Amino acid sequence: MPTTVTSTPIADGDDLWFTGPVEQRRMQTSKGPVEYADVGQGIPVLYFHGNGVGNDAVVMMEKTMLDEGCRLIVPNRPGYFGTPLECGRSFDACADLAAELLDQLDVERAIVIGTSGGGPPSACFVARHPQKTIALVLQCALSHPFDSGRWMPGGNGMLLPIFRHLSLFLPLLRFANRRQARKPNFLAASMSKERFKELRDSAALKSLAPRLTDCMVRCCEQPAGTENDWFNWTGEPWITPGSIQRPTLILHDRADAAASIAHAEWAKQCIPNSELCELHVGGHMIWVGKDQNKMRSERAAFIRRHFDHSV
Repeated sequence: MPTTVTSTPIADGDDLWFTGPVEQRRMQTSKGPVEYADVGQGIPVLYFHGNGVGNDAVVMMEKTMLDEGCRLIVPNRPGYFGTPLECGRSFDACADLAAELLDQLDVERAIVIGTSGGGPPSACFVARHPQKTIALVLQCALSHPFDSGRWMPGGNGMLLPIFRHLSLFLPLLRFANRRQARKPNFLAASMSKERFKELRDSAALKSLAPRLTDCMVRCCEQPAGTENDWFNWTGEPWITPGSIQRPTLILHDRADAAASIAHAEWAKQCIPNSELCELHVGGHMIWVGKDQNKMRSERAAFIRRHFDHSV
């Protein structure tokens, strides 16, 4: 019997988020120790978290995936919390580390999800380990290196000269991260931008913002992974035409100021068997907003269809 993912009615407040403790597990690999969360039962989902947060944020925000019958396997990427940066500084090395984790967990194939800054390592995983991949979901994800203003947050190409000199950029990054992480309203406004006016009274956003802030505050105490991401974003491309040959769902809000719509369009252009689902949500916060139910139902249907086809 194929395992199924069901889409259930979604609440608009605290019921959206997982509020319990997230058990951190450790696995020794040939590259070193990897810290990971393994939560839920059912369809295996290898999930690459975004920049500035660890796997605790993923489990918290993706409660509905657990309710829908998914097993979330979420490694802390190298440099984040208990996974040393030396385990894999590049996105390719991060992908290989995750592949070894799946092997040790006896998971032959999984749905792969990359959110925001988790987009690059998820894309590398699918390109390098297609035999372990059922399908890919890119959520408000980066798909192209920052080599011009088109790809930069807010389209601000003026930041590129500073960005390329890490001795100048890192102090600014650390200041911005600390400021954003300690003020829930600032965090919500900076991530939702033009959508903030319509979302500011949303029960979902009001309950999410302080929880996400707490996750970011913890991550600010150990910035190695966050800063390594920024270094890699000016490096080699991670999605090129034809590099990914697995079915792919791209979820993106055109109002996303952190990862512009150009990233979604590039992924759509490069991946042959892909579909782009444009959403009216909270900008970079795709878990809240007008189309929050649509986001979850489209994703659940995509996961169910491709998992059932694979068994």
